[in-house]
Amino acid sequence: MKNLGILGPAGSGKGIAAKYLAKKYGYTIISMGNIVRDLARKEHLSPKRENLEKLQAKYSKKYGKDFVIGKALEKAKNSKKPVILDGIRKPIQAEKAKKELKAKLILINAKPEIRFERMKIRRRKDFPKTLKEFSKIEEKENKVFNLKKTFSMVDFKADNSNGKAYLFKQLDAIMKKIR
Repeated sequence: MKNLGILGPAGSGKGIAAKYLAKKYGYTIISMGNIVRDLARKEHLSPKRENLEKLQAKYSKKYGKDFVIGKALEKAKNSKKPVILDGIRKPIQAEKAKKELKAKLILINAKPEIRFERMKIRRRKDFPKTLKEFSKIEEKENKVFNLKKTFSMVDFKADNSNGKAYLFKQLDAIMKKIR
């Protein structure tokens, strides 16, 4: 079984896709976001996007090019099962996942309006109140993480604008190609 990487913008359904693939195909999930949120807890910071971005920069500057992917790769290499790296954001993370884990990268996406509504349901403290604010934050993240370049490295794409059943059908088709 091939290792996988899941990429996508906020609210696209990366976590749902990772959980589905893990359960159906026997993967272990390594959440990139949880690695950074754990750092925030250790440093007694709230897990707001702004804090998480600063922590990633701080730890990457201190420990190397990208601290988060380093931690994720370490966990992956110690896993007895194939892994899914959930939440790859930066080009270096995608490159390392492909090179060091031979991972196939899957982009999960959905229309911005749908992603905004999903994010509203999560009720995170720093969540924008309007679709316009959401779009501005997304634009900033695209620049900070160079998501355009990261997303250009994917091997497969799945659209999550039409519900879980449709997403899962696409993921099963992708898995047939990977296997």
